[in-house]
Amino acid sequence: MLKIFDNPGDVPKRRTCMLMVTHSCNLHCSYCYESHKDGCMMSPKYAMELIAREVKYVQNSDEFDELEIDFMGGEPLMNFDLIKYVVETLASNPPPIPFICFATTNGTLLTPERKEWFEKYADYVWLGASYDGNPEAQKINRGLDEHRVDYEFFHKVWPLQGFKLTISKESLPTLASGIISAQKKGYALAASLAQGVDWTDEDAMEYSRQLKILEEEYLKDETLRPINLLTRSLEGLNKLSEPQCRFCGSGHGMITYDVDGTRYGCHMFAPITLGDKALPLEKTSFKTNDFEDPHCANCCLKQYCPTCLGFNYRYRGNMAKRDIRWCKMILAEALASCEFQIRVLTSRREKLNEVEAYYAQYALKAYPLLSQFSMATSQSPYVIC
Repeated sequence: MLKIFDNPGDVPKRRTCMLMVTHSCNLHCSYCYESHKDGCMMSPKYAMELIAREVKYVQNSDEFDELEIDFMGGEPLMNFDLIKYVVETLASNPPPIPFICFATTNGTLLTPERKEWFEKYADYVWLGASYDGNPEAQKINRGLDEHRVDYEFFHKVWPLQGFKLTISKESLPTLASGIISAQKKGYALAASLAQGVDWTDEDAMEYSRQLKILEEEYLKDETLRPINLLTRSLEGLNKLSEPQCRFCGSGHGMITYDVDGTRYGCHMFAPITLGDKALPLEKTSFKTNDFEDPHCANCCLKQYCPTCLGFNYRYRGNMAKRDIRWCKMILAEALASCEFQIRVLTSRREKLNEVEAYYAQYALKAYPLLSQFSMATSQSPYVIC
């Protein structure tokens, strides 16, 4: 039987070191938040110095056992020489801790020679591709003709690595068809809503329709693994007394080095995103859990609704201040997830494994809470009566 849900407790003790290897990109995606691309590049040897520093940090840490080295841009393959130098150096002289290199790329700069090289070093470096759905969505979001990217290469070399799908306002009506088309090719996908977008109530209704189409497709065809939009745990609903949960390791489990070595909590606080308003790690603290927006304090979805400290800071000047324009988008997602999880798990009630039972109990508890809200009339914050 197809595995639908991930084990919520299966989280590696991994430190993520993100290297801003370039401030350049060859595309102009509609949802891109990096508005200060200045062409700067990190040198390969300096990258190795920073990695050596991070290896030593993990060695001496009680919190981390392994290191992920992320090549970030811009488009990281604009600095392929650095990636090649770092990976070959680490492969020939591995550090004394488990490690993996990773880069998310738009895929347009993979020449035959580079494909051959990545395939040779696939045990040391993984590539994830941006993939916005069917050709129409790709064209709308990125001005990209699908044939320019060899998605089959990614799928062949790293079959477990999912493609990253960003949902824009313009591509929303093609969401379900794009996801199902990709999954029928065997591709794994992880989708998320674009931030900084003027989402409206009409968009939320369309999002609800698209999620309903996906729900019916998954119930009809059990060979397709449901998209993450329908499978997140509903455990956190109505946990109003608990501190706002963190959705990432920015500033602790994750650290970003810019081309000059300046440290940031993540790339969202770096110059490529914020320009001269960049916020170095030394000038802020990510150790506190006090990142709660007062608007959301009594909302039953506050622990379910993803919040990005970097996006909050970029668009609203405050790491706690959420974008209320996507509240109803998240309500649509929660309602769809609850319905889907109850339907699929009750159909398996005679043979639930431990992880499926975990999801089932929280979906069933969430139902009477979420059923109080209407997509047509409810407005945030979503407060339980």
